[in-house]
Amino acid sequence: MRPALARLRFVAFLLGACLLALVFLGTPLRADKANVISSVHNLSASGPGSVTSQQPQVCIFCHTPHSSLVAEKPLWNHQLSIQSYSLYASSTLNASLLQPGQISKQCLSCHDGTVALGQTVANGLIPTQGTPRPSAVLGTDLRNDHPITFALVDDGQLVPSLLQSPPSTGDPAVLLQNNWIECVTCHDPHVPDRDPVVHKFLTRSNANGSICLACHDPSRPQPNRLNGWSQGAHRNSTNATPVGPGFGAYGTVAANACLNCHLPHGAPTGASARLLRGTEEAACSGCHSGGSLSPALRNLFAEFNKIYAHPVATLSGLHDAAENAAPLSANRHAECADCHNSHAASNTGGTTIPPGVQAALLGASGADGATGVMLLQPASKQYEICFKCHANSSNKPQAVSGYATYGRTARRVTDNTVADPYNTRIEFNSTFARHPVTQPRFKSSATIPSLRLSLLKLDGSVGRSLSSGTYLHCTDCHTNNAARDSGGPGPNGVHASTWPHLLERRYEQEVPPATPGSNSAGIAYVAGLNGTYALCYKCHDIDNSILQNRSFKEHDKHVRSENAPCSTCHDPHGIQGGSSTNNYNSINFDLAVVGASSSGILRFERTGSFSGRCYLRCHGQDHNPQNY
Repeated sequence: MRPALARLRFVAFLLGACLLALVFLGTPLRADKANVISSVHNLSASGPGSVTSQQPQVCIFCHTPHSSLVAEKPLWNHQLSIQSYSLYASSTLNASLLQPGQISKQCLSCHDGTVALGQTVANGLIPTQGTPRPSAVLGTDLRNDHPITFALVDDGQLVPSLLQSPPSTGDPAVLLQNNWIECVTCHDPHVPDRDPVVHKFLTRSNANGSICLACHDPSRPQPNRLNGWSQGAHRNSTNATPVGPGFGAYGTVAANACLNCHLPHGAPTGASARLLRGTEEAACSGCHSGGSLSPALRNLFAEFNKIYAHPVATLSGLHDAAENAAPLSANRHAECADCHNSHAASNTGGTTIPPGVQAALLGASGADGATGVMLLQPASKQYEICFKCHANSSNKPQAVSGYATYGRTARRVTDNTVADPYNTRIEFNSTFARHPVTQPRFKSSATIPSLRLSLLKLDGSVGRSLSSGTYLHCTDCHTNNAARDSGGPGPNGVHASTWPHLLERRYEQEVPPATPGSNSAGIAYVAGLNGTYALCYKCHDIDNSILQNRSFKEHDKHVRSENAPCSTCHDPHGIQGGSSTNNYNSINFDLAVVGASSSGILRFERTGSFSGRCYLRCHGQDHNPQNY
C-alpha cells in the first residue's frame, strides 16, 4: 500500500472514531457544557456568579488543549496549590488520612483560597472581578470538613461494598476515585443542579441523606450508633424546618435527615470531630428549644433554667463519642448524647412499661445491671442508661461531705458499713428492701397495705398498674415536674425539675438539727396529691392507709404530730448492706436527723409483721428501745 493512501485511510479512521464518540457522548458533553455555562464555575465574561472576567472562554480556567500540567488529567490548566493541609481528626475515625489526592487538589486549587482563581498554567494570570461566597473558601484547615483521601477501614458503620475489592459505595451516583473518597465522590464540578435544592454541584440529590447513606450504613447492628435510623425521629419526622442558617435546606426534618445535625463542610470549632452543627448541646438546641419547627416541639432547653438540672448547659468539652461510659468516673458529665442516641431516638416505639427503654432513649448505651462495668450497646432497660453515672462510677459527688447541688443528700446508717454507699445498682439489688427498679415487685399487698393498685398521675388520674411482678422506671420518681407521661404539659425525662434531686413531685426532707437527735421543727404535714410527700402519694395511699396506722401503729403520730418526714426513717432506693431484721420496709435512718440512743445504739429491729423496736434519739426523744 502506498504511503499516501495509508495516511488517508488512517485519517478517515480517526474521523470515524471521533464521529462515533460524538454519537455516544455528544449529548452528555453538551449538557455538561450547558450546565457549566450557567453555573458559578463559569468565570468567563458570560458567567452568572459573583466572580467573572473579561475572558470569553469558559473551560480555560480549568482545562487547556495544549501545555497543560503533565501529571494532571484531564488536560489540567489551573495552577495547583502547594499548601500542606490540616486534616480532619476524630476519636471515632480509625483510618489514616493522607494529604489531599491529586483529584481533590484540583478542586482545592480554587477552594483553599491560596491561588488566584484566574491563575492558569498555559495562559498565565487571567484577571477576575468579584469574590466567591465565604462558604466556598475552605482554607487550608480541613479539620471541619468531611475527610478525603484515605483507605477505608471497617468501623461497623460503613456500607459493606466499601470493604470489598475493589470498593464501591452503595449508590452508583456516588463514586470513589482510585478506591478513595475524594471531592468528586460527592461533587460534580460540571453539573450544579443534580440536587435542585442546594445547587452545590452534588452528584445527586442529598434529600433524605441519600449521599451520606451511600457510605454510612444504619442497617448494620450495634455497636453501630447509626443503627435504628430507619425508625428514628430524625429519619421520619414531617415537622417543617426553617430555611436559613442552622438548618438543612430540604424543608422537613425527614428530608434534611443527616443535615439536621451535621455539616459536611464548615463545622464550627469544637464540633468538628463529628462535623456537628454545634458544640455538644448546641447541636440539639436549634430544634429542641421550642418554636423553630412546625409543629413546634416542647422547649427542652428552657428546662435547664430550672433550679435543679442535669449539667448539660454548665459543663463543656468533657463528652466524647468514643468514651467508654461504663462506668463514667473521673470525667463526669452529662450531655444530650449520654442519654440519647440521635440516630435512633424516636417519638414512637420503645415501651412505656418498665424496665424497658422508652422511645426517646432507643439506641442509647448503658452499663449492665449485674456488674455495672460492662458497656451495653444498646441498653435494653432504662436503668442501664442511668447506671453509667449512678452505679459503679467513682467520684460520685454525693460522697463529698455537705454536697447539696441537688438538695441535701442524706447519709444513712448502712452507708457507714459499705464501700460505695451511693451505688444505686447495689441498692436496687437488695433482697429484702428496695423499690422494684431492677427486680420486680416481690412483696404482697398484705405486707404493703398502703400500695395503690395503680400509680396516680399529676392530675390524679389513674396510671400504670402496680400489681405484683411489676417494675418502676427511674423516671417514675426522677423526671420533669410537669412530665407529659404523668399527665403534665412539659417534656418527659430527667432533664430538670423544680424539686430537689430532680424529682417529679414534692418530697420534703427536714432541716437537720444542730445535733442529730435533738429537737427540730420537722415538716408540717400537708395532705394530698400536691402535699408534702406527693412523690410517695403517687404510689402509696398516705391518708387512708399510712396515717390510719395500718402498717405501723404510730405512723400518724410521727408524721402529723411529730412532723417527721418519710425520708427521716426510710431509704428511697433500697438497702445496701444491712439486714431484713434491721432494715425491713426500707428503714434506714437519716444520720443528720437521728442520733444514737442513751446507750449509744442506733438501729431498728423488726420483731413481727408490723412490729419492732427502735434504739435512737430523734426530735429530742430517747428510745432505748421503744417498742411498737
